[in-house]
Amino acid sequence: MIKTILVLATVFLVIQGADYCLKEAELNDDQFFDAVDEYFKGTKRPQRTVSVECPDPKDNSTCLYIVDRMGFHRDGTWFVARFLTPVPSLTKGFLSVSKLQKPFFKTKRTADTSIWKVDVGTMDVLTPNAIEFATMFTTGHFPLNLDIEANLTFLGVATGGLMSYLGHYFRNFDLTGIDIDPESEYLARKWFGYEPLPNSRILIGDGALLIKKMAENSETSDAVLIDACHNMEPPDGIFCPVESLRTPEFLKSLSKVIGMNGMTTFNLYNHKASNGSYQKVLEEFRRYFTECNLIENFIGNVFITCFNNRIRNYKVDVKETDAFLKKQRIETFLKNVM
Repeated sequence: MIKTILVLATVFLVIQGADYCLKEAELNDDQFFDAVDEYFKGTKRPQRTVSVECPDPKDNSTCLYIVDRMGFHRDGTWFVARFLTPVPSLTKGFLSVSKLQKPFFKTKRTADTSIWKVDVGTMDVLTPNAIEFATMFTTGHFPLNLDIEANLTFLGVATGGLMSYLGHYFRNFDLTGIDIDPESEYLARKWFGYEPLPNSRILIGDGALLIKKMAENSETSDAVLIDACHNMEPPDGIFCPVESLRTPEFLKSLSKVIGMNGMTTFNLYNHKASNGSYQKVLEEFRRYFTECNLIENFIGNVFITCFNNRIRNYKVDVKETDAFLKKQRIETFLKNVM
């Protein structure tokens, strides 16, 4: 009976929504593009700031910008991507990017990209989220199977993009993210499509302390993905990871948490890096794990994956793994919007 009521309520809402949109003149594809483009005019690039979020209204340095930018594929089709960035021009990089879904009903009202939903099932191949996701399979750590069961821990949530993505495809993953920024869950839910679920949660707190407590309580994680970065450049130029996630104490605790069967992936970015800088970090990490490897990226970040399994000898079929990742909509769109 309850299910019947819920279905009828859903149908009613859909009908009401359709009826409302039908009262507006529906636009063809060209007309809709022109209507969307109106929101982007007057700027050097086809972009708009849809919101400014300042945790401390008296301190502009705390402000983050929600920026929608239009991009074009080689075939002429267009799309809109949403960025979380400390600078609207994106000249100092961005903290997160997501592709938006075009609305089903194309009207002047729905041309406003600020009300578009985020396509949580798509990631760009060059983003840290996509690379950290891929390492779980390119290393052979997890089988190429959407039904696998695992518990994952995320240090640094940003907009919850990776958690939303994994929750979309891997229904048997248990996902726990933690971020020291008290605004992280708010931003993730309001602007980037994150929805808390029984198997997905965002905590506000210090990731280093969480790992320490997990180690003390003998709790383990099948994968700990670390993408905790400064919003603005620190004096030493090391954006990622933050200082507390590079200490010997933290690395010892992390090694205990992944145990013999888990893995961890770090996102690293040093704006002042010189030849050999990342290799030194790799050698330092190898003191605490059985195996660590360095993965370079075209956008300047590097990634370190670490394991403790001494008999790890996973064979990875590169073509099969690549096909699996593409099937999960790991796409290339970022270069068409920058």
